[in-house]
Amino acid sequence: MFELPPRMTQLQALIRGGQVSAQEALLAQVRHGQSLKAHSPCVVDELPIGAPGAGPLAGIALAHKDIFQTNGRVPGCGVGPGRAHNRLPMAAALAALQQAGASQWASLVMAPHACGATGQNPHFARCVNPLDVAAAVGGSSSGSAVAVAAGMSYAALGTDTAGSVRIPAATCGLIGLKTTHGAISTQGCAPLAPSLDSVGILSRYAQDAREIWSALCPQIPRTDQPAKTRCRLWVPEDGVAPEVALAIRAWAAQLDAQITPVDMADVFDRLNRHAQRVLLWETASTHHASLCNGTAEPGVQAIGLMGLGLPQAWYQASMQSRAALLQDFVTRHFSDAEFLILPSLAHALPDWQKVEVGHAAFDRTSLFAMHRYMGFVNYLGLPSLNLPIARDTRARSICVQVLARPFAEHRLLDLAEQVPPLFWTH
Repeated sequence: MFELPPRMTQLQALIRGGQVSAQEALLAQVRHGQSLKAHSPCVVDELPIGAPGAGPLAGIALAHKDIFQTNGRVPGCGVGPGRAHNRLPMAAALAALQQAGASQWASLVMAPHACGATGQNPHFARCVNPLDVAAAVGGSSSGSAVAVAAGMSYAALGTDTAGSVRIPAATCGLIGLKTTHGAISTQGCAPLAPSLDSVGILSRYAQDAREIWSALCPQIPRTDQPAKTRCRLWVPEDGVAPEVALAIRAWAAQLDAQITPVDMADVFDRLNRHAQRVLLWETASTHHASLCNGTAEPGVQAIGLMGLGLPQAWYQASMQSRAALLQDFVTRHFSDAEFLILPSLAHALPDWQKVEVGHAAFDRTSLFAMHRYMGFVNYLGLPSLNLPIARDTRARSICVQVLARPFAEHRLLDLAEQVPPLFWTH
């Protein structure tokens, strides 16, 4: 039987070279994914695979977060299986991948309604971290991270409203690309907070993420790399665990780049307040009916009930300030540098029980540390890349997130390609 190579780009090369047919490649990927379902329970529904398409992703079978419409199927959005719906169009992001030749063999578990920084979900079996069964799995794109880390899919789409691609990627040692807000259409994707929602990509290798990004946004070209990369580095003095801060500074010192330390605590606090307002207000608007009749999921209640009490004037002020604050941020941090580097998770990755709400070992500080430095990026709409850079004392992933100018996803992936994969050695 055909043996799958470790990287998607390697499989693409085999298909292009005629060593394996696109159909054989599809079947091999589906069988491999099915063989791992029991060990890594993250599949909601298996989807029918048709004949392989044409294009650069022909013969590639992917699995994605169960938040996207497929032809004739309403997604379960983390609260149950999908359901049939006549003539329901495919989500724009999935249609773009299909246009490039890709197929989808499964939909994946997520936090209910994309509202959660971890994989906690009472409707499905617990998502187990393939790198460490005791470690937490981030959310809300938890199944996407597990499927990619376990080898069930070369890459997976997720959505990121306040870190929901970057957090699970960080917990599972993956590349996690939050794309520029609006770069990829969210048509056919269940909303949470539309002004913050972005489609994102999880993969083991930067080259594989680039193939998916290129299929999703072929109109955005790859640019030449400068002779010397210039970066700004922010490692907050307050709130980041010493082990994490030390690892990030050591990695930055060895990076082939000019690094300038910055302090952005004041602007971070202001931007974070705006991000929280928008998240609360729009979550409450999206889930208004279930919040009012008492049927909302716990994660939705935790955010949405606060949103119901938020003054509309606060929300409007945050939306009106957004463009000017983005311009100021870009001018301040990217006028003489390409990238801004900061922590992904503020603390070392905890055990899953410490971030499971309701568990006897639950620790609110540990949960907050998983999403502390995420939400303001969605408010600004900037692209951001989660990148594993070291292992902690328990061999769990320590990651940075790297921010760039709008639509600079290719440059973020260029940087990622310079960093050897931490957990994937092929």
